[in-house]
Amino acid sequence: MKSLLLLAALTLGLAPAQAVDTKGVPAAEIGGFFHLGVRSLDDSKFGQTLDKAFGDDIRANPTFRAFKEKLGFDFEKDLNDVVVGFYPGVDPKSPLLAGVLRGRFDVAKIEAYAKSAKVDAVTLGAFTGWDADQLGSAVDGKERTATKADPTLIVFVSADTALVGNRAKLGAALDAYAGKTASFRPAADLSAPGAPFLRVEADIEALKMPGDANGLRRGTLTLGETGPNLVATFDGQVISAAKATQIASQVKGMAGMISLGLIDESNKTPDQIAGQRILLELLQSLKTEAKGDHAVISLAYDAEKAALGLVKAIVAQKVKATPGK
Repeated sequence: MKSLLLLAALTLGLAPAQAVDTKGVPAAEIGGFFHLGVRSLDDSKFGQTLDKAFGDDIRANPTFRAFKEKLGFDFEKDLNDVVVGFYPGVDPKSPLLAGVLRGRFDVAKIEAYAKSAKVDAVTLGAFTGWDADQLGSAVDGKERTATKADPTLIVFVSADTALVGNRAKLGAALDAYAGKTASFRPAADLSAPGAPFLRVEADIEALKMPGDANGLRRGTLTLGETGPNLVATFDGQVISAAKATQIASQVKGMAGMISLGLIDESNKTPDQIAGQRILLELLQSLKTEAKGDHAVISLAYDAEKAALGLVKAIVAQKVKATPGK
């Protein structure tokens, strides 16, 4: 299922749970974070169903194979966990990033390849930061990307840990990793039994971003599994209880309108109809409510059916995009 991370990049017994290690994600000025428990996603029904559908194709993909051959990095086996913090930047619309990747890295092989490909490098104390965009382009055989003023760098600090982020934040990330400054500790237990495999939190005010049109101040998005169901939740804190009630009502109304459109199955292929019916059931499971100044939107739906619906939607889109279909 880790290979599906590559799919996302290209198209836009259970293992025991382990504590999520956020060492290296600076606590100072953090305004939110992204966490993907890749191992948990692998072990989920949703992830396993997607892997059955797309896994072989992705493993045969030239880019997937190039990373394995040139860097010794196998997306399917060598990435376990991703945590990335968000920080206010010079441009209010573009937060800075600093995060940690946990997995298995053949540091000597990766850095030897980066040197041979003449990837831009920055010395950061005892470590080297490599331009992540240029490294990816080199592995994929694409044209070298131009040097940026504040590039995204990746630093391999050990065989199981890499730090990644804007050059402006990598010094702080290294200090946090070394214990010189505090590392971020999320309030939620990211490795608790039943914890979502995806969690994104953002504090608009802490990130000093422009005001949101809907008055959003803070938001939390989660995706995981509870029993047989895929469960998604968005909890948005807005400027007032009245605004929260308005947003909850608007989302419910939009879901109703979309549902009406999905009832029409004329001139559709069997895959399109199947995907449409699953999407209709998904929307029917949607719940919206206002809790004080929080607008909460959630849905729970059979995880395997949700994955199959996504598969059918992707297949139908491919058929639609194929000439003569």
